[in-house]
Amino acid sequence: MYGSKAENLALLKGSGINVPGFMVVPSEDIKPGWEDKVNSFCEKRGGLFAVRSSCNLEDGAGQSFAGQFDTYLNVKADEVTGKVLKCMESVDSESVRNYLEEKKISPDDLKMNVVIQEMVDADKAGVLFTANPQGLLNESVIVISRGLGEGVANGSADSTSYYYNRTDKLYYYEGKEDLLSNDEIEILIDIASKAEELLGERLDIEFAFRDGKAYVLQARPITTLKGTSPLILDNSNIVESYPGLSLPLTISFVDIVYSGVFRGVSARVLKNDKELSKHEDVFRNMVGHANGRVYYKISNWYTVLKFLPFNKKIIPVWQEMLGVKNKSYDEKSVELTAGTRFMTYLNSFYEITSVPRHMKKLEKTFASVNEYFHSQFRKDSTPEELIGLYNEIREKLLSVWDVTLLNDTYSFVYTGLVKHRLKKKSRDDAYINRYISGITNIESMKPIKALVELAYRYDEYSPEELDEKKKEYIRVYGDRNLEELKLESRTFRSHPQLLDEKIEEYRKDLKSLEEVYRNLNSEDKSVIREDPITRFLGKRCAAGIAGRERSRLNRSRIYGMVRSIFTALGEHYAKSGLIEKPDDIFWLTVDEAFALAKNPASKAEEIRERKESYALYEQLPPYSRLIFEEKEFDKKHGSVNAYRRKEDKDTLFGIPCSSGTAEGEALVIKSIEDAKDVKDKILVTVMTDPGWVFLLTPAKGVISEKGSLLSHTAIISRELKKPSIVGVEKLTDTIKTGDIIRMDGGSGRIEIIGRK
Repeated sequence: MYGSKAENLALLKGSGINVPGFMVVPSEDIKPGWEDKVNSFCEKRGGLFAVRSSCNLEDGAGQSFAGQFDTYLNVKADEVTGKVLKCMESVDSESVRNYLEEKKISPDDLKMNVVIQEMVDADKAGVLFTANPQGLLNESVIVISRGLGEGVANGSADSTSYYYNRTDKLYYYEGKEDLLSNDEIEILIDIASKAEELLGERLDIEFAFRDGKAYVLQARPITTLKGTSPLILDNSNIVESYPGLSLPLTISFVDIVYSGVFRGVSARVLKNDKELSKHEDVFRNMVGHANGRVYYKISNWYTVLKFLPFNKKIIPVWQEMLGVKNKSYDEKSVELTAGTRFMTYLNSFYEITSVPRHMKKLEKTFASVNEYFHSQFRKDSTPEELIGLYNEIREKLLSVWDVTLLNDTYSFVYTGLVKHRLKKKSRDDAYINRYISGITNIESMKPIKALVELAYRYDEYSPEELDEKKKEYIRVYGDRNLEELKLESRTFRSHPQLLDEKIEEYRKDLKSLEEVYRNLNSEDKSVIREDPITRFLGKRCAAGIAGRERSRLNRSRIYGMVRSIFTALGEHYAKSGLIEKPDDIFWLTVDEAFALAKNPASKAEEIRERKESYALYEQLPPYSRLIFEEKEFDKKHGSVNAYRRKEDKDTLFGIPCSSGTAEGEALVIKSIEDAKDVKDKILVTVMTDPGWVFLLTPAKGVISEKGSLLSHTAIISRELKKPSIVGVEKLTDTIKTGDIIRMDGGSGRIEIIGRK
């Protein structure tokens, strides 16, 4: 009736949000005596006022009238009525008439109301967008400048922009001056949440601060955002494989792998080419990337899971095992014909019960392909030969690798059933973790056992024997290392000197090395009692976990093959002058790298621009979830200053994954560069990857923000008999390197007993 500005202010004020006193002058009230009401309002309050339009059609979904009507600030009390009339008259301006004609709106439909509001003599003021108008829905944007903020909208003031991810509560700013404290930012974000809930829309809110107190001056909808079918990027679980930034070659290869694997598993469940073809766009978009980081396109992930029978039971199990924090999803079923849906039950039952057999077949196939690759690969092969070898490997392995996803489901379901059964029998988390550890024989432990033995027996070998031992280790386990699924990562195979460095590191403390060696080679003779049903479930749980870890180790070897191919291509292209140095190959996509073989052209400038973009991405906070209105996009800024929340808690809790207690100095690891001097430290991180087995061995324990009972952190720490806790919220905001902490892997409790 009075326009959204006036009505929104009334709703916000009524809900307890701090809105300066105001009154509305409706267009129909402009008749004899109206000035008296206005003057009375102004005299009671004194000071200065703001006079703004509140047209009935302003800020609508189809029309915004942005900048069409007059606004007046710092108006003296005796000048308010005159400004009200000018505001009313602006409805008849030429620009408004042209706008009405463009939008095909009758002038008779336009009603101009005016808001008179107490002027806040602000120390700083600006605009709060509850969602980023560029199309990032879970990011609020705050643009602020000193004073009244008039220059924020037109760009005439030196303003600072804050970008706040409301999922992770992390933010950064762009600008010359940091104008908002953490507390002030939280006040604005709290206002944003309350206002959105109250008004039911994403909003553009004008605000001001005076003496540390926040005022809302007006709120209107962001008409450019719809967000009816948002694209959700979530890094749950996938961040274990691709922590931090990943370069373009890795990202493009991940797209290829996940597309093929998810399409393959869907084909097994549907066994219907017609239905399968309807979802090609889903399969092509299983993963996404933003700002150099890899994410699941989680909505498509759920679509594939919905092909499975009993998916409403299976999805929560997957969420728990993958450590998905935000468990909301569109529960609408995927439309399948009755016959196809019936067949999914039969097909899924067959595929799931056949998982152990399929996994054995996969291991034989992989062994054959691995042997073939190493017999064919030569660094001096031509680019065409290298590309041909890549295509052969891809064709042979991608066509069968999808069974690993079914094995994941198999593992998750049986682990969930074991956990549920033992919980019902009043068993605590420590017992459950010990049970799961006791029934498995993890393939992933073989690289660390072999490395520890190599370091422990180092003096027993002649130089020739030692050289052969190291070559054999690299031949079998050379691809297992930190961040091993990033093609740009350095591994023992690509950089053999890393193996010498790791052996030297382990041999610094021979007494500890001997203890680790004996621990790894000792048998756990503890007896765990189990009834027949638990034994049945446990056997399948063990098979699933063991298969999962074997496939993970083999997956690292596949990436090793691909890394070798592209490293050789990089050598060729660098010699030809197409790229400046061999490692620049990792800044190209797979398609771009292959295209150079047929159409050689310098990529130096393109690579330089990408490196500049990544320098920015490195400064951005590591968001776990990004919700885009439509398509994902990368951030572009001149410079950024990132913040992390600082938490003062002395006690934290997470998911206990490996029993035992440890006390000692914390080492926070956010990147490979931080992973030094880990001996006798408690490692604190966002997420581990399979290569962390080399870091965990000399450490006292490990704690991570992400993870679940079947994350690699949990599995390897149980095998190493190191206490571990995962899923600890705000962990790296609370614990800093050098803090003395105590952890209990049986209860999930963490105490900070001394701060640095």
